[in-house]
Amino acid sequence: MSYILLVIQTLPKCCSLTLETMYALMSNTKIVKEAMAKGALIYLLDLFCNNTNPKVREQTAELFGKMISDKLIGPKVRIVLSKFLPPIFMDAMRDSAEASVHMFEGSHENPELIWNDDAREKVSATIKKMTNEFYAKQKDDPTAKWSIPEEFSVVYTDVEGEQTVGGVFLRLFIANPGWVLRKPKEFMVELLEKWIQLTSTNSPDGEVLETVTTAVVCFFGAQPAMLDQVPQLGHIPSIFKVMQSRNDAIPKSAIQVIHQLTENETCIRSMAQTECIGPIKYAMKIRRDVTDLACESLHKMFSKGLDELIQQALKAELIEYLLRMLEGGGGLEALENPAATKAQIVKALKAMLTSLEYGEQVSGILDQSSVWKEYKDQKHDLFISNTNIAGYLTGGPGVAGYLTASSSTSVPDAPPPIIDTSHNESIG
Repeated sequence: MSYILLVIQTLPKCCSLTLETMYALMSNTKIVKEAMAKGALIYLLDLFCNNTNPKVREQTAELFGKMISDKLIGPKVRIVLSKFLPPIFMDAMRDSAEASVHMFEGSHENPELIWNDDAREKVSATIKKMTNEFYAKQKDDPTAKWSIPEEFSVVYTDVEGEQTVGGVFLRLFIANPGWVLRKPKEFMVELLEKWIQLTSTNSPDGEVLETVTTAVVCFFGAQPAMLDQVPQLGHIPSIFKVMQSRNDAIPKSAIQVIHQLTENETCIRSMAQTECIGPIKYAMKIRRDVTDLACESLHKMFSKGLDELIQQALKAELIEYLLRMLEGGGGLEALENPAATKAQIVKALKAMLTSLEYGEQVSGILDQSSVWKEYKDQKHDLFISNTNIAGYLTGGPGVAGYLTASSSTSVPDAPPPIIDTSHNESIG
């Protein structure tokens, strides 16, 4: 194998024939392993990056693709190549040799690749230097073996400082969450593992945590179908565990993640199997700026009719806490839209009343509350506003979009009459 590789350097005109020969040989795992040891990867990288013949470069990419596909040695080949090139190049080599060459020659900035002239020149120069050094050594000693230090990696100028998870640049992904990822499940798994790793420490880097959290929210917002796969990863209990951290950045982050997970019934059913209501209440107390997200999450959770969640709410005295918030406690007025949060609280409490096992117990607590009497008879399906914030409860015409205390203790059983909006505008 050493002599075949030396031909690449000594007889450049025979490169194409040499690559054809090597392609046929790479069907054998033992030869793939020997080729790696004898420096095939650095010679081939030099051809791919620095050769001027497009056919030779495409042949090289095809050869890389075949070596990567080897079940035993392929993963090792990919690891070495990723020391020099972004991982997306290896997938491109496997799928389309021609596309991989075009990708190398182009400039890209997307969630999965940051690649430009500076990066390309730095990689090409590094490979050329290493190739020449090893060729000089192997020419004198054909038994010489090639290896690179474990800590070696080419540092791309524009990638320094970028947060990456699973080969995805988080800054660019957050800016474009609709980007079609090559491996969405792998990214989801690594992203959640990164979040768990950060929140399991007492003092995570605040900027990194915020970036990773935003990426989680953006990912599930763009790909809600992936939420079905979250429970099987086993992270849901951990999210609620770290929600009770004394570092108040962590409970906020956890509420943001849970708010996204409550869009999915499978996730909610998994939540019901772990201690979740107490941690949410704790997070609401120490991070009042996420109370709106927490209340909306609670409404979604209780709407699934899971008695386990209602039982937890009773144990955590959540009902009393939510009633105090309706009375004006809990710092709702500091939120961007306190009326919307009150609407979510009312809907959450009403959802709890539907519990077959605990409904009467919930009702008994609510009936003792004077503030609940002011809100309980409002039918939010009868007071849908026509404003841009439609859907929030209102106390009557003239205050559209806000939830207020009802002016009477009851409402008619029939829907209200249709209001002449043009008349309202003239008197407003």
